Amino acid sequence: MNTAWRPLLRPHGLLIVLAIFFALASMTVGTVMVLNDLRDMRADVEGDTRATVQLLDEHVNRLLDNAELMVLRVADRVVDQGLIAAVGLSGNRASLTAMRRDTPYVANIYLVDPAGRVVYDAEGFHPPGTSFADQAWVKAVRAEGATDTYVGPAIFDDAARRVAFPVARRVTDATGALLGFVAVLVDTNSFKALYQRVEIGQALVLGVARLDGSVLVRQPSRPEETGRPVSGTNLFEHLSRAAEDTFRGQSPHDQMLRVVAYRTLAGRNLIAWAGVSEEDALDAWRRRSTRVAMVVGGVMLVLLTVIVLLGRQVSREHKAAVELACLNRDLERSNADLEQFAYVASHDLKEPLRNIASYVQLLERRYRGRLDPDADAFIGYTVEGVRRMQAIINELLAYSRIGTGQLTLAPVQAGALVSSALAHLKSVIAEAQAVVEVKGPLPVVQADATQLGSLFQNLIANALKYRRDDVRAEVLIGCEDRGSLYAFYVRDNGIGIDQQYHRQIFDLFKRLHSRDSYGGTGIGLAICQRVVERHGGRIWVESEAGRGSTFWFTLPKRG
Repeated sequence: MNTAWRPLLRPHGLLIVLAIFFALASMTVGTVMVLNDLRDMRADVEGDTRATVQLLDEHVNRLLDNAELMVLRVADRVVDQGLIAAVGLSGNRASLTAMRRDTPYVANIYLVDPAGRVVYDAEGFHPPGTSFADQAWVKAVRAEGATDTYVGPAIFDDAARRVAFPVARRVTDATGALLGFVAVLVDTNSFKALYQRVEIGQALVLGVARLDGSVLVRQPSRPEETGRPVSGTNLFEHLSRAAEDTFRGQSPHDQMLRVVAYRTLAGRNLIAWAGVSEEDALDAWRRRSTRVAMVVGGVMLVLLTVIVLLGRQVSREHKAAVELACLNRDLERSNADLEQFAYVASHDLKEPLRNIASYVQLLERRYRGRLDPDADAFIGYTVEGVRRMQAIINELLAYSRIGTGQLTLAPVQAGALVSSALAHLKSVIAEAQAVVEVKGPLPVVQADATQLGSLFQNLIANALKYRRDDVRAEVLIGCEDRGSLYAFYVRDNGIGIDQQYHRQIFDLFKRLHSRDSYGGTGIGLAICQRVVERHGGRIWVESEAGRGSTFWFTLPKRG
């Protein structure tokens, strides 16, 4: 047989194995921490980017709702008063001017007649009569069937020297006749404040585009990029597969790798996107990874030092462990001998004690009343002492048998054992005029039927013995299912037990009352505890003096 591995089982060999194991474990943990940190960092960047798109979505919808409302207000005024009156009257013109100035994101307001000529320019850049017939937004709303509000791509207004996108609508009367067109130019600088407020790293880009690829807004804005479509970019490649997503891609404009999140705006033919470079986050991740590597190296150094020290300690403790094992074996042998001695002694004492009892009882029957009263009393004391000694020896034998006998586990109906115990205690129950109730069907358990039956009988007998004189004795027996075990209980309304004695009552020969008040040997509850512990459970009492007691014991569920 190959025995080359056996040196590894020696203390020093195990320390070497542990040193290698902990070194590998430290490196593994460090690697997992670094990789998890990278994953979490990327997840955070993606989450922040998605949150930015959500914020952009809300900003665009709010801004467009306000712009459309302004368009509708102007259109309603044209329908009510006519195109010329809507801007010709001084009050109306002042109202339109105030409407423009009170809305900082609006760059201009246009009213155009059906022929495409300017009727009103809120900023005065274009005189009345200027032709807008070639403007894309005019063509869009002028087209037959165009009834919805039109949101067009960004344009650079030479007169205003700013980039804006139109929100326009055609105006018709009740008969459907075309009255003209209304347009509100939204200044793209209105998105600059949002861009500056978002702090998720450098190289952030925001944008809003139509689904045909024409751009409404891009931040940071560059005049030379105005009008450049994004329909051929990887953004629209992903859009063809999902209406909302997050991906990593390279910008065609600056060739920078970014995490990009996008979503289509519900109810509008628009898409909002945000992109951020991972480089800042990766720099922070590299710094954290370096710190983790330093910590792992330090831990390995400390482990090496500790293992060297432990090696010395193990050598000393190994000798002590050998000596302790020898002592434990001696102690186990001594305990076994003591249990055997108790059983043998108790068994062998029964015969001479039976003879003593027989002769003392013969003396009592033959000479009671023939001797003086003191002699009768002495004989009575002797008889009573012998009876107590017999009871104690019987209890000791029972206690010894529980510890040394074979435990035979089999499926046992607990209800049947309780019924048997109540039958044995029938006369005691009748004498006490007690009410005994079994709550619900009791389960089938894996147990030694004889020992479990004696356990129930002991607990019920105690409940009847320690009853109160001022109330009728009541005993309740039941069970609770607690997952992996059954918890049985025997509850009474007797004299109760003070809390300071809750543990002591399970000790051998422990009595809380005199023999004149309550008989017994003080071994019964110790037997109960031994039975429960041999079955893998535990026993305890819940009680207050004068308020009854509940004895609980548990039995594990076995397949």
